[in-house]
Amino acid sequence: MVRKVRLKEKSSLKQDIQKLHDRFGNLINVTNAEWYSLFKDEIRNSIAIEGVFTNRQDLLDVLENNKRTDKQKTAAILGYFEAAGAMYEYANNQFKENEFVLRMADIKQIHTLLMRYEKDLGTYIGQIGDFRKGNIQVAQATFRPLDVFYVREGMELLIKWFNESLKNKTYEEVTLAAMTHVWFETIHPFSDGNGRVGRILLSYILIGQGLVNVAIKGISKQERNQYYEALEKADDSFEEIHRMIEQRKKVDCAQIDKRIKKGDFTLFVQMISGLLQEAFNRLKGGKLTNLSQEAVVPLRDLARVYDYSQDYLRNLINRGQLKAHKKGKLWYVRVHDLAQYVNTLSNKPE
Repeated sequence: MVRKVRLKEKSSLKQDIQKLHDRFGNLINVTNAEWYSLFKDEIRNSIAIEGVFTNRQDLLDVLENNKRTDKQKTAAILGYFEAAGAMYEYANNQFKENEFVLRMADIKQIHTLLMRYEKDLGTYIGQIGDFRKGNIQVAQATFRPLDVFYVREGMELLIKWFNESLKNKTYEEVTLAAMTHVWFETIHPFSDGNGRVGRILLSYILIGQGLVNVAIKGISKQERNQYYEALEKADDSFEEIHRMIEQRKKVDCAQIDKRIKKGDFTLFVQMISGLLQEAFNRLKGGKLTNLSQEAVVPLRDLARVYDYSQDYLRNLINRGQLKAHKKGKLWYVRVHDLAQYVNTLSNKPE
């Protein structure tokens, strides 16, 4: 069944997120230290669901230190970083201009950016940004993906339903994003990368509606199983729709809504709602800053931004844990160096 799961009242949460936007400017941006930390956690968890396991040092080496780890890990990290980063900023701009809609080209662009490093590496066979050319089976899934001959038709129907639902406010924002993710995964339109594309699409839709991205947990087997279980409970409605499409029956948005009402999306919506609240609490509690990562700032000013005492930061400098240089009587620190230290401190490797 479709329930409007309340997480604080979501309308209130959306207003609170807007206040963060108003206060800190471009919230969805790597120059915001806490959002960037959230984004890195999203990358790490999302690629882990696909069996690519990294630690936080791998992420730092690839994204910040211009180092390379295992080639497959590097391709997965860079692909996700570039695809999600570009699409999230795009969705944020669409929301601010009140122009957010979903287009086929948007979904194909996610796949193009996500898979291009794996294409270069030779581990992805096929045309990036193109739908699959054959039928596939999905490991650990109880659903049968839409037949290859009807993939485009299914995707067109999904996009039409989404935009109509968005325009008419048929569903609450998180519910709409969650259901779209589930439907996309049951279509499984690409030959590879569908899980990551779908999770980027989920956050893209959340941001386009004025919310923020979420990091679906996937490091541990238990976390992955919880995600799969939530998807499995929710996919029956769309399986029924797909069989209708394959039987050449006419399917319109009203019929889709009728079948969705019979589905059980509660567990998946609750999962996304909880992750969204978690993301907001993290951003609200963080010391967000729109300073350029390369900006060199007096220690006393940066201490106020990150809520550390100057004495504490001077001790870090004396111990060689924080890079700095002195001009006259003042210490100066690069924003990136302190942000990296804060990240390391709050995210100890397991």
